[in-house]
Amino acid sequence: MTFRRDLIRRFRRVWGSLFWLTLIAYFGYHAVNGERGLRRMFELRQEIKATRRIAEEVAMRRAETERKVKALSPQSLDVDMLEESARSSLNMGQDGDFVVLENVE
Repeated sequence: MTFRRDLIRRFRRVWGSLFWLTLIAYFGYHAVNGERGLRRMFELRQEIKATRRIAEEVAMRRAETERKVKALSPQSLDVDMLEESARSSLNMGQDGDFVVLENVE
């Protein structure tokens, strides 16, 4: 019986510390690796940077397209732009023209 009583006494002394240690370990783990933890925060920051780069590229392409459309509008018709657009869409050229192919995505 004394062995059992000693074991129970020791368990009661250690129980509180063990409980708090387990609780701190649980919350510490989830603060780093959880769905809203530090690791996920760094991943989201990287995704935001990548998305901003893509948005800047799209904005630049849009500005270029708007510039081309504006050059072809009746109010400010640019003859060179009209001729370039017509030749490109019809896939035609004149004798002596140099054709430069560009990669269009």
